[in-house]
Amino acid sequence: MHDKDATPIEAIDFETLQESAEKNKESTPGLSKKSILWFVFVSLLLCALIVFFFLPKYVAENRNKITPENQTQVETLSLEEPSQAVEEEPEPLISLSPEESSAFKQQAEELLLEIIGKQKFLENKAVKKWANEEFKIALEQGSRGDEHFRKQAYQQSIAAYEDAAAILMDLERQVEPTLTEHLAKGGLALTQAEKDTAIIHFELAKSIDTSNTQAINGLRRAETIKELYALLVQGGKYEAANRFVDAKTIYQQATDLDPLSPEAKTALDRVSNRLAQNEFNRLINQGYTLLKKHQYSDARTAFTTAQKLAPNSEKPKQGIVAIEQAIRNERLSALAAEAQHFENIQDWSNAIESYQQMLTLSSNLPSALQGLERSRQRETILARLDEHINNKLRLGSDQIANKAKRLLEEISSINNPGSKIEQSAATLSELIKLADQPVSITLQSDNQTDIVIFKVGKYGKFNQRSIELKTGKYTIVGSRAGFRDVRKVLTVSSDMSSKIISVQCDEPI
Repeated sequence: MHDKDATPIEAIDFETLQESAEKNKESTPGLSKKSILWFVFVSLLLCALIVFFFLPKYVAENRNKITPENQTQVETLSLEEPSQAVEEEPEPLISLSPEESSAFKQQAEELLLEIIGKQKFLENKAVKKWANEEFKIALEQGSRGDEHFRKQAYQQSIAAYEDAAAILMDLERQVEPTLTEHLAKGGLALTQAEKDTAIIHFELAKSIDTSNTQAINGLRRAETIKELYALLVQGGKYEAANRFVDAKTIYQQATDLDPLSPEAKTALDRVSNRLAQNEFNRLINQGYTLLKKHQYSDARTAFTTAQKLAPNSEKPKQGIVAIEQAIRNERLSALAAEAQHFENIQDWSNAIESYQQMLTLSSNLPSALQGLERSRQRETILARLDEHINNKLRLGSDQIANKAKRLLEEISSINNPGSKIEQSAATLSELIKLADQPVSITLQSDNQTDIVIFKVGKYGKFNQRSIELKTGKYTIVGSRAGFRDVRKVLTVSSDMSSKIISVQCDEPI
């Protein structure tokens, strides 16, 4: 225990107490708590008997010896020296055995060690700056315990040490709340630009905890607090005048001056957000202006930049969608014009391709659906016409001729089928007429060969015979016993070069 106003402990140091405590533990191995209690009980009983039987007689004898002068002297002493009567504690009435004395001494030493540890801890926490009076009381109690200890009045020493320890323990519990309190007061002073007050509280907090970051930063911030608030005031004026760029510059200076200032950070964030919002709105407006001018690439750049400023906003997304829609509409218009051009020149294949591209961009576009159907129909009809025309000899078949006639009927029901279809239909119609008119063919033989025309009939043996056949291809077979068969294919058309066919078997087997 030590304090400039308290009596220092001189009799015992820390190492001596530890050694003494260990020796006391070793020297009293046989002393039990139960034995001590029995000893104390017997002693108290003996004292009670003495007080009951001998004390009244002793008091009566002494009362008779007191004269009026002595009585006055006793009363005067009691009035003149009250403090001495309070300070002097009576010696224990019960004498202790060596074992009991050693146990109490050990307990007192352990308490003293505890007090010394708490004292050092609190001094390191600058207790004299925030609880000096309580700390002095604890030291005084400790000093009283030291006096009793030197007089070997260990029980009284223990009582004093326990009082001192209780006070010191209470002070220990106040360390953290005290630190927190002064940090809070220092922070409040910073918000009110009270430099000196902030320094007082943060210095006290730093005395309690020398490595406390909040206290260290608070002291540093307190040095620039007035300059900081001057900048905040200037920035506020710029902000009120809608000079947000100038306000941001000033708030940035404030933040650089005190990076830990929440006011500076809040102001900088607020103005930065305002500037960002203004820039965002400008970019959105610019994007739509460029969109109207069909400058799609620049418009997309404006909307994309705006999206970076406000990732959660729907406006840039809507602008980009509008660009895509405009580009799609332009492409649809171009494809529609292209498809119409191909229809005009009756290039149905390319018209179909253009309409398919339109439907890729807009799957339910009515004009594209109708155009695709119209073009496919005409392409199919034209292909069927070409097939019949390119195979006109087959028109001699009633089945094929009927198909061609139905195709012509289908074409007649189409509104404006196109000149190509109309011309091809006219050609087919003429071919049907020609195919329906028989052509006279003269067959010559040797009157010994049997003649058969497949799908027409058997004609037997003859020298010459005229036969009428429709346009088409015919297979003529001649057969004769002992001779190799003869097979000829006859193509009949209205413009055939020769209409005389010779069929006879003249190659012996």
